[in-house]
Amino acid sequence: MKKLLLFALALTATTGLKAQDMLIFKDKTVEEVKVLEVTPEYIKYREFGAPEDAATFSVEKDYLNKVIFENGRVINMSVSLMDDERIYAGQKRRAIKADVAGISSNYTFITYEQVIDPSRSWEAGFIFIGAGFDTGNLDGEQENAMGGGVNIGYKFKRSPNFYMSRMRYGHILRGTYIKPNMFVNLYNYDLIDYNHPPDPVTFMYPTTRESAVAASVQIDFGNQLVFSDQFLVDYAFGLGYGFTTKQSTSWWNAPASNYGFTGGRRQGTDWNGNPTYTSPLTFNFTLRVGYLMGEK
Repeated sequence: MKKLLLFALALTATTGLKAQDMLIFKDKTVEEVKVLEVTPEYIKYREFGAPEDAATFSVEKDYLNKVIFENGRVINMSVSLMDDERIYAGQKRRAIKADVAGISSNYTFITYEQVIDPSRSWEAGFIFIGAGFDTGNLDGEQENAMGGGVNIGYKFKRSPNFYMSRMRYGHILRGTYIKPNMFVNLYNYDLIDYNHPPDPVTFMYPTTRESAVAASVQIDFGNQLVFSDQFLVDYAFGLGYGFTTKQSTSWWNAPASNYGFTGGRRQGTDWNGNPTYTSPLTFNFTLRVGYLMGEK
């Protein structure tokens, strides 16, 4: 019985010795302290076991990973205001957007964006080919294209080069970003056949109705602005690689307009009718306006 009592006293004493605050630094070093004050910029503390009139110290929060208090409470210092979800409470986190640049190129591009966290979101969209003004392709021909496509992307917002005190995004949907994304389109179009003589009466070359499949994987570089937590403007330029089965009878074999993106490897013909191929490089420019919806 006496041994059991001594063991219990020793365990209590050991537990008491371990009951102190701890600073966990980002380099994984640990310092046992008595935390005196926590401010938005620094932690003020006294060395563990030092008398109350001993010197006090302070350390900036940027050096710390965690603060563990003697009662077991933990404060995670690795989360900056940029990524703190509570800062953006009450802000709308979803948006529906329309690409106004695409309407003048004979398609309507509608996308939906959903926030994952302050620095990431995902997007998915539909392309309605033929729902716009047919101003002609790069070959100068009107294709009367009809069809559709899908686009999916994952957006990463740019982090600042350096952090200032209390820095955060103005809105959870606002910021400069890069976005890996993918297009897959299927459509029909008119193909003018310059390899056959024109009609002797109308002097028009024969036209056939063809179908095409086009796909591209690219990265968009853009910026999104938010106004009054209600409207947004999103503009971006994208580069990538892709292909298209769209035919070309033009000797110079211009990059294909695939309604949502331009370019991609495709086959054409030279002056002698021999096959030629374009570069697989794809590109696009989007200018979208949107409406914000819902809250967290």
